[in-house]
Amino acid sequence: MGMSIRSLTAAALALLVSSVAAVPAAAHAPDAAADTVLAQTFAGTELTVALRHPERVPGPLRVDLIAHLPAAAVTIAVSVRPVTSDPVDAVTVSVERDTARTYPVELTVRGTGAHWLELRAPGEVSQLPFRVLVPRAGTAGWLATGAFAATGLLLACALAGAVTGRRALAGLLGGAGATAFVVAATVALLTATLPPAAPEGAALTGTAGPQGRPYAQARIRTEPATPAVGDEFTLRVELTDGSTGRPVDDLVPHHAALAHAVVTSLDGTAFHHVHPRRVAPGRLEVRLRAARPGPHVVTVEVERAESGGQLVSGRFEVTGDARTVAAPPLPQPLPGVPRDVVAGAPVRVEIDTGPGRIQPWLGMAGHLIVRDDAGAFLGHAHELASMNADAAGFAPPDDTVAAYGPTLRFAFTFPAPGRYLVWLQYVRDLRLVTVPYAVNVRAEPA
Repeated sequence: MGMSIRSLTAAALALLVSSVAAVPAAAHAPDAAADTVLAQTFAGTELTVALRHPERVPGPLRVDLIAHLPAAAVTIAVSVRPVTSDPVDAVTVSVERDTARTYPVELTVRGTGAHWLELRAPGEVSQLPFRVLVPRAGTAGWLATGAFAATGLLLACALAGAVTGRRALAGLLGGAGATAFVVAATVALLTATLPPAAPEGAALTGTAGPQGRPYAQARIRTEPATPAVGDEFTLRVELTDGSTGRPVDDLVPHHAALAHAVVTSLDGTAFHHVHPRRVAPGRLEVRLRAARPGPHVVTVEVERAESGGQLVSGRFEVTGDARTVAAPPLPQPLPGVPRDVVAGAPVRVEIDTGPGRIQPWLGMAGHLIVRDDAGAFLGHAHELASMNADAAGFAPPDDTVAAYGPTLRFAFTFPAPGRYLVWLQYVRDLRLVTVPYAVNVRAEPA
């Protein structure tokens, strides 16, 4: 109570500086503005759709459509809407043929929570789910912020009292300010050890129950039922819940897509790695062109909310004469693989993609897709450096940034002896490159 004006002033200034320098608990909130990136095979073009989330609502939603080569000429209407209302604020984008570039779009969102980004082109529609999230501080964060504000106000009043000669009042206010500062600093430090407050608009968790969600039941078919070689057809995947029989409409992004579909002819000469679009609850579709006649194998990877990844598969037949289409190149031995590959043993693969750096696709520098001769097994490996960075929590660079390579490294275990077809995929200059290979695997020694 009897401290001097000089000491009170020094203490007040020290506390004020400390309170300004302190980081409120709200700074530990999650980054609700993290981008949502989804691949989409749409209107004959492999698109990467990157949503740059708004920092506030109402606010701007910036969307980049990144077209990979080969690209078709198409006009796409892009709109955004909450899941419970009609589309608003549509913008039209004209994608140029065989031009790799980014098409920026700016839309407006007016609230938080679940939304659709809709893409529309002649004969095609796609609905990409995402959530608009806005950071917010928890109760402790607001308490710390209020205590810091009270500290500043009390110390300012204490200084005023000291200057006007009201020493007793100044001492009382100074002590109260010091107490407020201790409370604020303590709450801020404790809050730093607690989970961050869920951003506004976040989905509720734990709704699936302790066992998670059941696997989806899948029906895979084509329209027409038997495509002809050289013709365009629609591959349709219908997903129903394994316990209720209702359409599955809770797919979440997995490796930068809602669904990954690998479609190959049984002889391995035709290959498609595509990303079907959501057209209705429980229905995914993608348009393809039949390149080779004969049996075809389909494998689709999806993931449900609060559940794990799941593979579903099917087959269909393509009619026609193989002599009417040019024969594709035969798979070559996979370079960078030891000559003696043993089933059940991990093998390291190192591939030189040639001069120049490459860009990420689906969040990874490269993809190795492996299928056995019979079409009963499908495996997928990611490039090691980019996969390890993803596992460590490092966000991949934008699809337009040449940040990897030119050497790609993979690790893979072939499950059984036999011949395997392998497709290497990577992106350079926004062109998707697919190279087929073959690997012969022998049985493990007795």
